Amino acid sequence: MKLFLCLLFALTAIAPATDLQFEKELNEVDVALDAKLVISEFKFTNAGSKPLKIRHADAGCSCLAVEFANSKATYAPGESGVLRATFEIGRYQGTVDKEIQIWLAGDPDEKPSSKVTLKIHIPVVVSLEPKTLKWEVNSPLETKTMLVEMNYPKPIHIKTVETSNSDFSVKLKVIEKGKTYAVEVTPRETVGQKLSIVRIETDLELEKYRLLQGFAVVRKTEEKP
Repeated sequence: MKLFLCLLFALTAIAPATDLQFEKELNEVDVALDAKLVISEFKFTNAGSKPLKIRHADAGCSCLAVEFANSKATYAPGESGVLRATFEIGRYQGTVDKEIQIWLAGDPDEKPSSKVTLKIHIPVVVSLEPKTLKWEVNSPLETKTMLVEMNYPKPIHIKTVETSNSDFSVKLKVIEKGKTYAVEVTPRETVGQKLSIVRIETDLELEKYRLLQGFAVVRKTEEKP
């Protein structure tokens, strides 16, 4: 009986970790091409029988700021609040997932009480596939291709293509003017490991998406034991 009471007490002691109840643990947001910020709110309630104190919330990324409405940290039983997330879009394209971790008073640093996720859908204006071209060390000097596709109402043209490492040569081919291009990359040698940034500049009117960046790498694959 004594052992049962001890176990019950231990479970009760950690129960507050489940008292922070969010209406939704996932917020999905679609944003416009010219958007600079995304602001999303996660509503929550203290579902427990004791006051609840929030110690810290963190998204682990400088692009996502997290704050609680009115800078409030302590919530009485049954009281509700709002966690506000502000995401700076910058040069992001496509779908971006950002997880926010929330620690209550008493939580160990390595184990937050709750997690919520902000999923942002950003239009892909110019796509680059694949983003990284790879060669094995001492492999033949094979040309590989990145495909650039424009997803925009107006034509988009590539102005310049260059590599950051002279060990790679680059050539631009027009597949459909203003719409689709091929960037062909060839290593001048594959002796030893090397890396290059492939920079592609377009005439897109949206400045933040004007420059694309891919990679070319010669590397040695690690053998599995």
